[in-house]
Amino acid sequence: MMLDRDIVAVSPASTYRVLKEAGLMRKWNGKESKKGTGFVQPIGPHEHWHVDVSYLNISGTFYYFCGLLDGYSRYIVQLGIHFG
Repeated sequence: MMLDRDIVAVSPASTYRVLKEAGLMRKWNGKESKKGTGFVQPIGPHEHWHVDVSYLNISGTFYYFCGLLDGYSRYIVQLGIHFG
């Protein structure tokens, strides 16, 4: 509107530079990405568990596996196998 009324004219590059310096060109959440930093290991038992559910079809018989693994000790906490 100011450009239409011949009050002010600003180039796109100047607009971008001013907005960036004011911190208005950041992403909306402003958090740094943790991608590629790896998994942070738990510092004690029972703080982080991993669950795996999978199945195999061998000659028409399904074998189901469900395992619960403690992320700290890497021990299997619970194991379930079902033949169906």
